[in-house]
Amino acid sequence: MAKTKKLNLTFFIDSIGNTFSMWFDDPKKEVVCEMNEQEDVLSLDKKKRIIGFEKINFLPKEFMQSLALKEPARMQGRLLLTSK
Repeated sequence: MAKTKKLNLTFFIDSIGNTFSMWFDDPKKEVVCEMNEQEDVLSLDKKKRIIGFEKINFLPKEFMQSLALKEPARMQGRLLLTSK
């Protein structure tokens, strides 16, 4: 019988900071962040494994201006993906 693997993804979109964050593990396990060459922020656990990332300037500036949000918009959620 094939083994089923579950993957929990947690994401957060911040329209004020224009960032997109995603964690492949519990965000509470994050102990340090490092910026890579593409200026993405990598979230690392205590064993220095990548457990997530943050994309800065996620949406184009023109798109952000076209939204003209009067109130801050934030969206977050969880996904559970399974594969065999």
